[in-house]
Amino acid sequence: MAEEPSTVTATGIARIAGVGRAAVSNWRRRHQDFPRPVAGTSASPAFDLYEVEQWLDRQGKLRALAPLDRLGRRIETFGAAGRLAEAIALVGLMLLTAAREVPTPRQLKDQARAFTCPQHAEILLSELPEVWSPAQCELLDAVFPVACQEDRVGVFEHLHSRYATTRGTVGLTDTPAAVANLMLDIAGPATVVLDIACGTGTFLRPALEEPTATGAPPRILGQDSRPEHVRIALLRLLLLRQQAGGDRDDAELRLCVADPLLADAFADESVDAVVGSPPHGLQGWSHDRLAFDPRWVYGGLPPRTEPELAWVQNALAHLKPGGRAALLMPPAVAGRPAGRRIRSELVRRGALRAVVALPPTATVGGSNGVHLWALQRPDPAGTPEGGVLFVNGEAAPLNQRTSSREHFEALCGQVAALWLNHRSGRGIPASDSAFARHVSLPELLDEDIDLTPRRHVPHRDSARHTPEALLELPADIEAGLDALRDGMPRLTRVSQPASSDVSTATLGELSRTGALSLHRYSVRTAYLDAPVPERQEPALTSQDVLTGRPASGSVPIGPNDEPTARVQAHDILVPAIAKTVVARVATDEQVGVRLGPGVHVVRVDPNLLDPWFVAGALSRPENATKAARRSATGSGALRIDVKRLHLPLLPIDVQCRRSAELRRLARWDAELTRTAEAGHELTRALTRALIDGTLTPSDD
Repeated sequence: MAEEPSTVTATGIARIAGVGRAAVSNWRRRHQDFPRPVAGTSASPAFDLYEVEQWLDRQGKLRALAPLDRLGRRIETFGAAGRLAEAIALVGLMLLTAAREVPTPRQLKDQARAFTCPQHAEILLSELPEVWSPAQCELLDAVFPVACQEDRVGVFEHLHSRYATTRGTVGLTDTPAAVANLMLDIAGPATVVLDIACGTGTFLRPALEEPTATGAPPRILGQDSRPEHVRIALLRLLLLRQQAGGDRDDAELRLCVADPLLADAFADESVDAVVGSPPHGLQGWSHDRLAFDPRWVYGGLPPRTEPELAWVQNALAHLKPGGRAALLMPPAVAGRPAGRRIRSELVRRGALRAVVALPPTATVGGSNGVHLWALQRPDPAGTPEGGVLFVNGEAAPLNQRTSSREHFEALCGQVAALWLNHRSGRGIPASDSAFARHVSLPELLDEDIDLTPRRHVPHRDSARHTPEALLELPADIEAGLDALRDGMPRLTRVSQPASSDVSTATLGELSRTGALSLHRYSVRTAYLDAPVPERQEPALTSQDVLTGRPASGSVPIGPNDEPTARVQAHDILVPAIAKTVVARVATDEQVGVRLGPGVHVVRVDPNLLDPWFVAGALSRPENATKAARRSATGSGALRIDVKRLHLPLLPIDVQCRRSAELRRLARWDAELTRTAEAGHELTRALTRALIDGTLTPSDD
């Protein structure tokens, strides 16, 4: 059977040439001799790597590559074929054995067995072929110089991060180091650490670096149902131990491939700490086959729709009395009606100690945030702990002088300190009372047993005003209304209406002529050159565009990020999802910040198009029928296809004459929105004050 050629995607070609993916799309359109796809689909084509390299070389676009870049190019070919995990594991084996020449499969197996116990050797070597394929030979040739020149642990961690953040990697999320360390702080200190769904070792790797009270590393246990994930986790841990001076793994490190619920490899183990991020929304978790399992001691067998609560009870079953667990859970688990019985038992018996709501940055790719559950197995001879600590991380005060990443790391430090205070009974400092609260058992054990932190910790936006401040708010609203009345645009009717036969063109058509260009944030290119983002930077959200406020979101930034990802002066911003088509020219506060997900940018040639005229024309209701479709969210919002928005083609002098008034109209509309928001907030504050008796109706 002939070997298929090594293939590469458009993203891989962009990485090879050091350009953005849009440039690759342009090359395909403009150059008749650009290589044709040989695999993939029309939406995600794959190209022969050799043909691509030859074409780039003829065009003078092929960069000289360092050894690590050359290795990344070879791994990209496996990713295009859906075999990325295979490539990562093969590279890890080469790095672990530090081979002085490219080995045969048999030689690599013999060398690997010298570093591993038989059980781990079976995990690592079970997928190796009898003979290398041409693509595998090219990969091994690229690994050899890297293994000789680079930090092997650092290289493998770099490749792992790329794997964890690759779109299409099933059952895996990349959790920031700050979250993993926080969870280990909550669960530890420990001499034995178990990850009940270890994945690629996100929590076990930092656990291996945490010394116990004796100074020795803890015993590490992990299990997962996906062999490719366990293989990568094992390689990460073995390389780290090898770097620390250990030549061979032993009983202090044990990883297994099996379903943790159906075939628990550590059923007889009692450990000090359990950590992990169990699968969320798992379907078909063998509910019927586990009906009489002895682990269900908190409210019995979890309902079929509550697999996460099965993982919670699984974690508690492995703990020694007094041992602790830290698990990442989807927010919905805290309040779903089907789980009330089990949540009630967890609270009543003192097994649930804390629930922390972490923002979406707690996992790469997450959009709804996650909850961190801190659990403790009750001591049968002791008194159950009373009360639960709730922390609403999204309500924690934000230091505007710090980046989003620094803010998140500071939040994790605050949570760790709150946990220590909670355990010692010292209470919550007054400075943290706006986002953290200790809730007693009687308050929690109501009909719903809702464990959502936001329900128990008031958000900072709901902080009460003093009576004096409340009485001053109406005057501020009246001043805003006066300003709106004075600034209302004044227009007159023209003596002869303009002809309605004005030609139009779509933005897609105009972008091909060079009159404008279209830009947006790309999740895939966010990690193109640096799988581990160097930092977080402020970014515009759709709501920022609608209200005209400064950037309130953030995005991860790599070292080679494209300058077009920043908002420039006179850029036109269009939310991708909104109630109707909205186009706004970027304000002074928005210029220079990053584009966030869900925001399009229309960048015009000022010699041909006036940005204020374009923004006004794009916002016309007719465009909502031509370029929008209903969002799948069911909220009534529209998903905007920017390329299909229509623009009337008028001379630039005509556009400019209308531009000044359009600019004033846009400012007036933004001020109207801000005044309306302030009015709604005033209504809520006055309503609360009347109900609480802080204010009373006037006698006038």
